[in-house]
Amino acid sequence: MERKLKLTTLGVELARADRWPDGCPILKAWRGAYSPAFNQVVQETFEIVADEDADAFLLPSNVSFYSPKRLHEIGAIVSQLQLPSIGFDISHERRKPKWLDYIIRFSWYRSLHEPGIIISPAFLDSDGFDLMTEFDIRSWQPLEKETLPTVSFCGREGGTLGLAIWRMMPKSLTRRMATNFFCSRTRGIRMTCCHPLRVDVMQILEKDPRIKTDFIGRKKAGMSPNIQGNLRQQFLDNLMRNAYALCVRGTDNYSWRFYEALSLGKIPILIDTDSMLPLEEEIPWDQLIVRVPSTRLPELPDRLMEWHSRLSPSEFRDLQRELRSLFERLTPAQFYPQLFRKVLH
Repeated sequence: MERKLKLTTLGVELARADRWPDGCPILKAWRGAYSPAFNQVVQETFEIVADEDADAFLLPSNVSFYSPKRLHEIGAIVSQLQLPSIGFDISHERRKPKWLDYIIRFSWYRSLHEPGIIISPAFLDSDGFDLMTEFDIRSWQPLEKETLPTVSFCGREGGTLGLAIWRMMPKSLTRRMATNFFCSRTRGIRMTCCHPLRVDVMQILEKDPRIKTDFIGRKKAGMSPNIQGNLRQQFLDNLMRNAYALCVRGTDNYSWRFYEALSLGKIPILIDTDSMLPLEEEIPWDQLIVRVPSTRLPELPDRLMEWHSRLSPSEFRDLQRELRSLFERLTPAQFYPQLFRKVLH
């Protein structure tokens, strides 16, 4: 049995403890504040210790929660101890402090990539976006291949004002702006380019008679797991009855729906906005999903048809099973212990 990894916070204070009193995901699970399965694996993998015994420094709260001045002070302390340092920034998009060796986040931009940036699978709770928990997993079966690829989407399209402005702008410009880190961090531009990008993609797919679309727009209302009742059921049914799932960025440069689709064995159609996926050095994503840059959206129907036509019926079923298995590898309980052991050797 491998020994526990020893982490220290060096007594650094929690930031925004009034809203997030348990700290980063590792601390939260170590304190027993996540689900039993995640709590158990974290408590079996990690130990929080004093600095003299530690394998690494763990920043207790999101990088974005600390002021630049406080981060500089923390960095000076950590640098003196010469410990590997790890911090989370989850769905925030703040640059990695130079002294921090590793930053774990959901969302980033490939053009800004640098050593030490780790893309984590997105999650809201410790099971990740596992929609299979809302179904009987024993009854799940992959869909049979149909002549026409069937594509689902049920969710937010953007606000009324953002859509109105987007309709007046050249699509070549809005598609490029949705991939730009500096533009996308600006709320007004996100509302004008990033959410309406979904409408842009849907319109392209709906116009192609070779593709069967099943799109349900929600205007500016999101489809988070907190939404229950008929709206939630409609969202789940929409995903379940189609083999392909349209996945486009939202406020930050990643897609919840990407992981929700994987959890049900659906084939993501990922609109690439200079985004990054977990474990890209290990997982052959482009053999498993349909990925098209947002700047080349007119190519999407042809790419989808090429992808769909090359799969035999048995390969189509096997791919759905493989995607579900891959999702299980990306749950926090599986992902984080392996990640920390890897980066800390």
